[in-house]
Amino acid sequence: MNNLRLKALLGAGCFSLLMSGVANAGGFDRGGVNIDQLFDAAPYSFDAGVTYVSPQRTLKNVQRLDGSGLSSSSVDVGGDYAVPRIGLKANIFEPVDCLASYTEPYGAEADFGMNNAYSPSAVEYYVRTNDFGLTCSYKVNVGKGSLRFIGGVSYQEVDAFLSRQTLLAFGNTGLGKFQLSDEAWGWRAGAAYESPEIALRASLAYSSSYKYDELSGTVDTTGFRGAFPADLVPGATGVFPVSASAEIPQAVELKLQSGIAPGWLAFGSIRWQEWSKLGIIPIQGVRSPVTGAPSPVSFDLLYRDGWTVSGGIAHKFTDQLSAAVSLTWDRGTSTTSGYQSDTWSVASGISYSPNDKIEVRLGGSIGVLTSGSSTFTGVGDTANAITYTYDDDLLLAGSASVKVKF
Repeated sequence: MNNLRLKALLGAGCFSLLMSGVANAGGFDRGGVNIDQLFDAAPYSFDAGVTYVSPQRTLKNVQRLDGSGLSSSSVDVGGDYAVPRIGLKANIFEPVDCLASYTEPYGAEADFGMNNAYSPSAVEYYVRTNDFGLTCSYKVNVGKGSLRFIGGVSYQEVDAFLSRQTLLAFGNTGLGKFQLSDEAWGWRAGAAYESPEIALRASLAYSSSYKYDELSGTVDTTGFRGAFPADLVPGATGVFPVSASAEIPQAVELKLQSGIAPGWLAFGSIRWQEWSKLGIIPIQGVRSPVTGAPSPVSFDLLYRDGWTVSGGIAHKFTDQLSAAVSLTWDRGTSTTSGYQSDTWSVASGISYSPNDKIEVRLGGSIGVLTSGSSTFTGVGDTANAITYTYDDDLLLAGSASVKVKF
């Protein structure tokens, strides 16, 4: 049984790599705040890595529903992104371990380009977060295993950008640029049971929401131009303050791993996040670049709750080399607006340890962004009234990390 414990636990390195590499989930989820390093057997460890994701999404048959008659046969959606993470774990004293971490757990990227039917809704947008966290656990021996009580906090920053091209009659064109930012605190709590004899670990963790009630910034409409000078009311264009309110919603995640044979480890997870909290997000303070009057502008997400289910197997080949493979299904969060459909992906990874102090991990995944359609009639912002379809598209990702134990 000791052989099973040793080899299964060593195989868990790839398991952690694959699980932390789930960076294209629904909503704005890019893997959340991963706390697996908290369970390291070494008294101290430093872990750093990055995951690069490249979703290949193309929108087709794009047609505006605002009466403008604009249409485009296809619009490529850019948006490759990288998710870095850094963790430092320490055994404070025998029953207490703590993990200080940094990552960018939530975000979105898209570049639709100029002069197409999607441009009045968005030319480019991004949502980026920085999360600085501290998570600790208190361990109590229970039989042949141990029970951990887990708690932590995070300070999170968000920066959001949206640009929209104005395509109106009589040659009025321009680009409105919105920039907003805010910060918030969140917390997490959970419990885990471990039985090292069979490499068993079961954990349940709750993450609170992050309330961004004071998103503030500016809208820049200085680039707006009319066909004739009389088209513009003096003072209608410029840089004006804007504000909004949004949140990163609460989440619950269950993880399970267990040795199943000498050198073999099975693992899986289920994650739920309440993305349905993000419906229509109005941006306050926007003025019409033509009349100077208040203009309704909103970020119309209309998400539903997200579910991510993953499972796989890891194997220890030698004292230095182990590998893992996993299958992940993510339920798309888009409803009547957006192109976040269901995603299926297969990931694999290798872990190489030249000695008991260093571990290097490499991983990659390939997946399918499933087909669908979107028809939004502009319940929030009429500029977002648009319909389009999309086929099955490719999703590619790669990751690398290094861990030093001491």
